[in-house]
Amino acid sequence: MDDRKGQWETSYQSRQNFVFYPCEELIRFVAKYLRKRVGLEEYQDRHAFGRPPRWLDLGCGIGRHVVYGHEAGMDVHGMDLSASAVAMARQWAARAGVGDVERRIRQGSADTLPWEDGYFDVVISHGVLDSMPFNIAQRAIAEVRRVLRAGGYFYCDLISGDDSAHAREFAGEQTVRIEHERDTIQSYFNFAKIERLIDSRLELLECNLVKKTDVLKGGFIGRYHCVLRKFQT
Repeated sequence: MDDRKGQWETSYQSRQNFVFYPCEELIRFVAKYLRKRVGLEEYQDRHAFGRPPRWLDLGCGIGRHVVYGHEAGMDVHGMDLSASAVAMARQWAARAGVGDVERRIRQGSADTLPWEDGYFDVVISHGVLDSMPFNIAQRAIAEVRRVLRAGGYFYCDLISGDDSAHAREFAGEQTVRIEHERDTIQSYFNFAKIERLIDSRLELLECNLVKKTDVLKGGFIGRYHCVLRKFQT
């Protein structure tokens, strides 16, 4: 835990991980399952929670999806391993009008969540579960399942090992050597590894592999985008 925290503190202090725009696939998830924007200030609810969905951004970084969720009418919360990221996320969220940011945005590890069972309607996790050893990611998924209400949704994305730098179906772990996220763990996924990751009390609704090809240089990368729902019983 201490080593991982130090590595991510270094990454955020160098501002390598300062990302300000929401993930496009996450926006699609929100529009399909939660709230679809149909006008400048108009939304159509796609959920049946009976109130603004209580939303946790697990691995929130500097807060881009906390702010996005707030603007979309969610009851937002966030958590990140890096204290530097949490400080920036609180500052940004407060400027965006999120109240009580000290309570809502917390520093901590994904595999030990401080919220009670069934507290959240929605948990999202962008570029997080593949940035830790697989055994820790499995513990984090168990915590996600615990804090989700029955019928609640979980969105996550995971880096695919099917890219131009690896053999097809690669699903190993590597230490990052480039400047961006140096010395952190990159855990690559194929579908079999995703199935091993998923808690048995979570239903996989969608799993889409989105690839991006560099036409000029010839390389390609991919990410799995997954939507899960906690079983009602």
